[in-house]
Amino acid sequence: MPFINITVGEMPKEKKKELIVKLVNASMEVTGIPEQGHTVVINEIPHDAISMGKTTVEEMIANQK
Repeated sequence: MPFINITVGEMPKEKKKELIVKLVNASMEVTGIPEQGHTVVINEIPHDAISMGKTTVEEMIANQK
């Protein structure tokens, strides 16, 4: 029974659903295990809690605008 655990920054609900569908589809293709045998956990981290060096992702996004 595949257990897929992924950590991402903030994502809209629709994008999380899209990610779940694509991860399960890929795993089903490789493992042959049916959809119901898969568990997906998305660990979502706020953009102000992720940094590259001393700059948070929140700051990086703000600087792109």
